[in-house]
Formats: sequence, structure tokens, C-alpha cells
Amino acid sequence: MSLSEQLETAHRFGVRAAMAGLQDAALEEVRLTGPNVPRLADAAVSSATPFVRAPLLALISQALLLHPPAGDDDERCPTCGTSAPCATASTLVMSA
Repeated sequence: MSLSEQLETAHRFGVRAAMAGLQDAALEEVRLTGPNVPRLADAAVSSATPFVRAPLLALISQALLLHPPAGDDDERCPTCGTSAPCATASTLVMSA
């Protein structure tokens, strides 16, 4: 599964969790119900998503700088010293 697909799956799970939270009976009089709950839940998760994705993508970018898929001039990973792409680069590129 690509990184994009994983992020979309995580978004769907987040929306479901938000919907459950908004409709939780423990909220008593502030509990939300009705047809707009899914839209509110999606809006809540969507507004939070950039704050979650940005640090993750920054970390992946930093890791790729340390483990460039094409390697160095000798086609070796400058961090691992193995043939490029190293296992880390292969995993990161496959996830993207």
C-alpha cells in the first residue's frame, strides 16, 4: 500500500473515531446527532491532518537525504555503505 493510500486509510479511521466521539452518550447534553455528524467529523479530521502529515513527510524527506535511492557517486548508500538503494531507501520509496 502506498503512502498516499495509507494516509487516506488513516483519514477514514480518524473520521470514524471523530464521529464516535461526537456522538458519545457520555457527552450528555452536548452530544451531537443527526446527518451532519459525518461532515463535522470529516472537517475536524481534515483540519488536523496537515499538522499530522507535515512532520511525517519531513521525517521521510530527512531519511531520504541520508539514504538517497540512487546512492552516491559510487552507487552506494552514504549512510549504510551498502549498494544503492539500501533497505531503508527501498522501504521509503515503496511507501511514497
